[in-house]
Amino acid sequence: MPALGEPVAHKEVAFGEEMDMDAMMNGPMHGRPAGMRFTINGAAYAPHRVTLTSRRGDVERWTIRNATDMDHPFHLHGTQFQVIERASDGTRTNEPFRAWRDTVNVRSGETVTILVTQDMPGERMFHCHILEHEDLGMMGTLKVV
Repeated sequence: MPALGEPVAHKEVAFGEEMDMDAMMNGPMHGRPAGMRFTINGAAYAPHRVTLTSRRGDVERWTIRNATDMDHPFHLHGTQFQVIERASDGTRTNEPFRAWRDTVNVRSGETVTILVTQDMPGERMFHCHILEHEDLGMMGTLKVV
């Protein structure tokens, strides 16, 4: 399958994890999970915050970095993408199969590069496809203009 074309924009998505001391101390008594917070680009999900903005029709290269101790399946709503490269431990590997996907597993310590284009304007989500990680903040909003 041919690639989408040359990207005109670049987006960075960095998966992170941190201790949530407030939830650790107060969470259980208020029905919140205790201890962990998962982040994208250093921030946990906030419903009215736009994490990234894309232009309709642009081919974009997204770099998805996983600096956590566990795998995270990255899922992007509203479109499909092509994985073009994986990198881990200083070794870059071209993706052998350019299939259309809406989810790709990003292993611990791995960086995955995708090509994507957005056809419809509006807001949509991107997130870790493990429900508990998404619920603990590993989700962002993409605004397409």
